[in-house]
Amino acid sequence: MAKTQLICKDGKYVNAAVMTRLNPGQLRVLAEWMDEHGLADDLLDEKYQDPTVNADSQPHFREVLANFFANITRDEVFHGAQKLGGNIGAVRAPDELLDDPHLADRGFWTEVEYPELGESLKHPGPAAIFNGSPWQISRRAPLIGEHNEEVLCGELGLTPEELAVLSEGGVI
Repeated sequence: MAKTQLICKDGKYVNAAVMTRLNPGQLRVLAEWMDEHGLADDLLDEKYQDPTVNADSQPHFREVLANFFANITRDEVFHGAQKLGGNIGAVRAPDELLDDPHLADRGFWTEVEYPELGESLKHPGPAAIFNGSPWQISRRAPLIGEHNEEVLCGELGLTPEELAVLSEGGVI
C-alpha cells in the first residue's frame, strides 16, 4: 500500500491519499502547479493524458508528488491544493488545531464546564453540522480514575481488595 502521509519542507505532513490516484485531467492541473516551482519532472508530457499510461504510472506520480511536497511547506501544499480543487489534508498537532481558522469559523470548539476544577475546558464539537438534529455535548469528560471501580469491579470482575492493591501499587 502506498504512503499517503507525505512530509513537507518544514518537517510537517499532509495526507494526500486521493492525490496519488489521479486521472489525466487532475494530473495536468497538478503538474502545472508543480511546474511553477520547477518540480513537475516529466508530468506535463502528453503521454500521461492516455488513461492506460496514466494508470500504469501511478507509482511514478507518487514519487514526483513526494519530491514536490518535500520542497514546499505543509501550508503551501494544503492551501495550494485547495485552490486547485485538490483533496489534501494538513496533518496538524493538537495545539495547531485550537487555532485553526476553519474550525473557529464553523464554531467547532465547545466550552464544557468542569465544576470540580472550577473552570471550563475547550472540547471538540460535532464532526458535521446537523441542521435537523443539533449536536451537543451531554456531559463533561470523566476525571482521571473517576470510573475505575465501575469498570474494573463492575465490568471486569475485580474485587474491591484487588482494586485497592492496584491503586496502592500506583498501577491505577
